[in-house]
Amino acid sequence: MYAALPARVARLLGQGLLGLALSTSLAYATTQEADKASAAVPAPIAAGTYTWQAADSGRPVSSRQAQLTADGYIEEEWRLRGQAQAYAKDGDWGDDGRWKLKLRGTTQAYDTRVLIRRPKDPARFNGIVLVEWLNTSLGFDIDGGWIATRDELLREGYAWAGVSAERASALSLKKANPQRYAQVNISDSDYSFDIYAHAASALRQSASQWGPASAPKVKLLGMGYSKSASFLFTFMNAFQPVNKAFDGYYLRGATPAAIQVNGWHINIVMPSVRRDLGVPLMQVQTEMEVGISWPLSKTKDTDMLRYWEIAAGTHLDQLMQDELLKSSQQDAHIPKPDCLGPSSPLQIELFDHAALHALRTWITDGTPPPTVARLQRTDIGFVKDDELGNPMGGLRLPDLDVPIARYGVFNNGPRNFWSFWATFACMSGGSVKPFDADTLRARYPSDQAYYQAYKQAADKLLQAGFLRPAGHAQLLNAAQAVRLPH
Repeated sequence: MYAALPARVARLLGQGLLGLALSTSLAYATTQEADKASAAVPAPIAAGTYTWQAADSGRPVSSRQAQLTADGYIEEEWRLRGQAQAYAKDGDWGDDGRWKLKLRGTTQAYDTRVLIRRPKDPARFNGIVLVEWLNTSLGFDIDGGWIATRDELLREGYAWAGVSAERASALSLKKANPQRYAQVNISDSDYSFDIYAHAASALRQSASQWGPASAPKVKLLGMGYSKSASFLFTFMNAFQPVNKAFDGYYLRGATPAAIQVNGWHINIVMPSVRRDLGVPLMQVQTEMEVGISWPLSKTKDTDMLRYWEIAAGTHLDQLMQDELLKSSQQDAHIPKPDCLGPSSPLQIELFDHAALHALRTWITDGTPPPTVARLQRTDIGFVKDDELGNPMGGLRLPDLDVPIARYGVFNNGPRNFWSFWATFACMSGGSVKPFDADTLRARYPSDQAYYQAYKQAADKLLQAGFLRPAGHAQLLNAAQAVRLPH
């Protein structure tokens, strides 16, 4: 259906439908009335507000241990229990991001889990822990940040921790394994901000023992993918200045909204990050997200924020879909989506690897990442396409500058609209349409000519810091295997 439409029409249709799908995944509005709020501001995390202990042996839900062993990594599940506080806005939350809080109601007990993946050999641990707020848009814990950065994490010795901070996480855990998670409880997602902060505090203490005694001080990076990044907008602006929980942040595919602290409905659109955050923020967006929220492209690079915009990048590309299917097979049992055409094969995660490395350098020696030109726009604001139908501007894989196909962001869909997952996966997975033989022959007189042009584009990305050496080699290996019609 979508493949037969003109590219611009398909893009417009896809923007509307994808925007609806993203809104549905975010919309967990509640009609509860706000409790009486006190004027006291939240204090830094107090000792004794939580307990932290290893979980029982056995397979945790959303485990990836089978994928980790060959890389010398172990996976552990820890139980986090404590008393969490709810909050309300204190005054107006303006565009400057200087958001203040006041306490709301009394503390409530919670019991949840944190899933940890780290090098088995202490000598390999590089001292940096990515603490991901696990995404619950599909009804189970999604580790989208892990998927996007996994290869770089495993190569460079990072640790990763996924926090089941939301009520939806607790409910999905209990559904997947009622016995293992019988005690898990989060009464309301309004307490998620405190839970996430408690997890950061516990992980900072634990991680100090994961490396050698001579290792430098542990650094924590807050991480959020898609909806989880919306929670982190709020966490950065309202909580980080008080609790100093993290040494930096990594946002991937952020939806253009911040979650309210009271009822966590969305009424703060296009939030700005406060200029006095005090720690570096790396924000990586795909064309798909900025396609449904053009103002994202107006995010300004500052001395504490870098914003990269990936041309032809999609929200849930083939890698994301494949990895979600793998992790859910024993727990959520989501089916493989039946799409009208293949999803985008572009390896945009290679830019995530470079972005994470740049953030690591930023927080360890103060060198900021390079800046990236934004996607080019038409006079009325749409992403501008070249004569072959691929986007112009932005951070670009060599596949766009030396193309053998048109990479669509929106023009794909499910064969049957029978489930939210299938619809969302197909529509947010993008598409690919190879060029015909005449077009390829006109552009590339030989396979070697194609490879040399591709290599030149990849070399520039490597030199500019937008590819890691392993990613550069990966792209060249794939390009060398391409056989064109001659």
